[in-house]
Amino acid sequence: MGLCLAIVSGKGGTGKSTVSCGLAVSFSRKGKSVAIIDLDKGLRCIDNYFGIEQNVVLDLSDAFSGADYSDVFYPVPNEKDIFVVPSPGADAKILPEDFADFLEKCKSAFDVVILDLSAGLDFEILSKSSGIKYICVSNQDPISVKDAAAVKNSLNNIRPLLIINKFDIVLLYDKKYGNIDNMIDNSGIQLLGIIPETPEMKRFPLLNRLKKRGRTIRALDRISGRLLGEKILLPKPENI
Repeated sequence: MGLCLAIVSGKGGTGKSTVSCGLAVSFSRKGKSVAIIDLDKGLRCIDNYFGIEQNVVLDLSDAFSGADYSDVFYPVPNEKDIFVVPSPGADAKILPEDFADFLEKCKSAFDVVILDLSAGLDFEILSKSSGIKYICVSNQDPISVKDAAAVKNSLNNIRPLLIINKFDIVLLYDKKYGNIDNMIDNSGIQLLGIIPETPEMKRFPLLNRLKKRGRTIRALDRISGRLLGEKILLPKPENI
């Protein structure tokens, strides 16, 4: 069965979808087949990130209304073995038990399944699904960290992992926000990894790809490696 990741955030603007797509790229370049499922109803964007929005005819909701299962998966042209399932419209009704069946098929067919959820605390669509690892994406600012703590509390007995995204070392040195230990303590979530603020990540939705070298992919590779069971130490803040 494949690794299944639910990428969540307490507030919008943390870069959750960018992280989802970046991790998909990192896993793919490590030889893993990846399905990335957009669950942000009415606000889909994963197809735009990969430049395939003009190809989309069917979306996730069609998998439950007569379409063939395989017809809702769209290959990413610039990467090997990444397939996107576009989000349905805002009025789509997908039962949690139906989605659980769909997800099990995905986990059997792919090495990694990434679920890009909408920001906030609504995880009802996953309530009947099992074997999911939750990853909360936060920024350095106190409000984002506070909202990450709210995500943890809303998941009850499920223990998420934390990605600090858009990390800016200058803010750390200027003591504008708390240090990394403060962010971990205030969110109450175990740290998985840190992704720096880089021009490349900002340009991802425009260029539809990531470079094969540089700070961005190194950070994503550290995170994907840890999720695959590799022992990878967190670098010093100035080397992130």
